[in-house]
Amino acid sequence: MVNVFRRARRTLRRWIRGPYADLGFTPHSDFYYLASFPKSGNTWVRFLLANLLAGEELGLQGFGRYVPDSHIKGDLAYMADPTTPFNQMRPRFVKTHLQYRPIFRRAIYIVRDGRDAMTSFYHWRNKRSGKPITLREIITGDFYWGRWSDHVLGWLNSDCELLLVKYEDLYADTATQVRRILEFCHMQASDEQIAAAVEAASFDRMRAKERSAQGANTPFFVRKGGSGDWRNLFSPDDEELFWQYHRAGMVAAGYPAT
Repeated sequence: MVNVFRRARRTLRRWIRGPYADLGFTPHSDFYYLASFPKSGNTWVRFLLANLLAGEELGLQGFGRYVPDSHIKGDLAYMADPTTPFNQMRPRFVKTHLQYRPIFRRAIYIVRDGRDAMTSFYHWRNKRSGKPITLREIITGDFYWGRWSDHVLGWLNSDCELLLVKYEDLYADTATQVRRILEFCHMQASDEQIAAAVEAASFDRMRAKERSAQGANTPFFVRKGGSGDWRNLFSPDDEELFWQYHRAGMVAAGYPAT
């Protein structure tokens, strides 16, 4: 009942303030959205692209000047500043965790096995909040961005010009997936440029940057890469519950149904 009330309140607020009020920015036709459910590899792709666009290895601070995160206030300021690299380039990339809306016309949708995405979110959320959340609440809960399966189905069944990138494929062969993204966006880069961006965005390098930042206000929350970590958290009952809620999303995204 509480979730129904929250959704109704958000819908009413959006109707009163206008369709872009909660975005914090005005969409443009040249935007490509890096879309995903949280903890699915979006920040990783964002950093890969930022390094490519900058032509050099970037640090933690300021890479939002190239690929802003629409959920970070400082990055919204970069989007509004005509002098930032973001506004000097075409096309432009914007990260979002929102569910699909018709205003999103082009997107790279990054999907990860829902069990791994939820596992990563579970650890991230409970490490940074004084109010722990259970795995069951994550599996069944309807958060601001919606349930995992609803998020996936909304984007995959949309009218958006869409490229689907699976996290597991990105992890297995990062360079090939980066090449797919560039081709989708009608961009070019040499093999050497792609290799350099991949190396700069490796998990070891990203973790090292985060450690050296010493608590800097940064979007990086690097815990571990790879897939299958859900097996260390999910009980048999948790997995059964997951499939009750999220089978449709898993099948649509190309994951084997069990």
